[in-house]
Amino acid sequence: MTASRRPARELPGDPARLRLVYTHDHPLEPYDFEDTLEQWHVSVRLFHAEEEECPQGCSEACERAIEEGTEIGYLLLCRLRDYTADNRWEAADAESGDLESIASTVLDPRTGQYTDAFDEAVECPVGDLLILDRVFLDKPWRGFGLGPVLAAEAIRRLSGGCCAVAAEPGMAEWHDDREEVSESYRQQARRKIAALWESIGFTHFREGVYLLDPALRKASDLLAQRREELLELSQAYRSRAASLTVVPEPEPEPEPEPEPAARGAAASDRRPQVREGWLETIGSVRAEDSLLYLQGRCQQAGWDSRDKRTALALVTDVTSETDLRELGEQIQDLHFGLQKAFADAVTFSADSFNVGPFRENPSRLGPLAGVWVYGSNLHGRYANRSHGVGDACQHARSLGPRLERISLAQLLELEDFWQWNGPMCSFCSGWSAQRLTEEQYAHYSSVRGGRRTASAG
Repeated sequence: MTASRRPARELPGDPARLRLVYTHDHPLEPYDFEDTLEQWHVSVRLFHAEEEECPQGCSEACERAIEEGTEIGYLLLCRLRDYTADNRWEAADAESGDLESIASTVLDPRTGQYTDAFDEAVECPVGDLLILDRVFLDKPWRGFGLGPVLAAEAIRRLSGGCCAVAAEPGMAEWHDDREEVSESYRQQARRKIAALWESIGFTHFREGVYLLDPALRKASDLLAQRREELLELSQAYRSRAASLTVVPEPEPEPEPEPEPAARGAAASDRRPQVREGWLETIGSVRAEDSLLYLQGRCQQAGWDSRDKRTALALVTDVTSETDLRELGEQIQDLHFGLQKAFADAVTFSADSFNVGPFRENPSRLGPLAGVWVYGSNLHGRYANRSHGVGDACQHARSLGPRLERISLAQLLELEDFWQWNGPMCSFCSGWSAQRLTEEQYAHYSSVRGGRRTASAG
């Protein structure tokens, strides 16, 4: 989140003047689940500095912003307390469907107690459960990475006595035209949001629910990194704001290049930064985005540094002819999250690829005919459906010898697959494919472009 990676548009205000205001209110009279469910509203407010003068002069709104701030977003969190007379799942279900969806993954609906899978997933499964229900920012403030750091700060203050924090990444706001929100669009948005939550310590648990374990040091270390990035963002904003009102001074003469030894020392002390735009590579079908995507995931996650180097070195050697199943043995000892990230870096899920034009007319495949496709049951040899690899869905497989591997041309010929076996999985559509070379991507883009033009005509 350094200044060099900021989007072309500018922040509408100084992030350093943002404050979180916590509110929890309840009636004095008894009410249902009063001891079990506790709702918190966290207002994200931008305050006006007393010494700051607006370009057009300050107004009464500025006076109010000095005292009360202006809300530019909010967070909703829910605490489900343990050791009460209520069933916590029933309390969540009575509040909202979103809370129930998360609670039913973590709790046994019959008893309201934690499931065995949850007990194994967290360090100390005793205590309350904090649910991150929603994070919302006004549109001018989106796209700068503020959501994760705001969530991390709120979690730090509200998670005392909690054994875990749960969240289910999803779209908090729909596109103006709901018809444009396809399943593919929704899934890609969910993966982008999940990547942001992973940057503050959440890891995937099951059925789309992510958990953060407050007992581990990982969350506090990642919060420290996000705070550094927020400071850099604030400094970049101030520099930009000053340049709009102050006549720029002549550029200084370039300093002489340091000696090789000094340059090497400086490089070794610098924290590695991810190139701009790695989040945009989520769901990409291009092979040239593989390294950038994996670099971004490695930067955001607390995996072992040696494991990261291993994965990054392997991804640079992948070609269109590489049998990705053979790489499974080389990464099988890495953290399972890094294994999934590697799979997502070198493949794309079927929901990112419009296979329709080629099913209608396979002769249009051209260089795409030889694209390698991977799936767990492409030929329908087993009773189960087929699934792809990586984080495409909760049933996705890891890279390994048990996967089937065929070309895209061969997949199009498997009528049984298209009738029942693969596409019945609404998340991954049953397969993943190796990312496209530039020649393959250019051909794919031309076919898609031609199809849109024909439809428009």
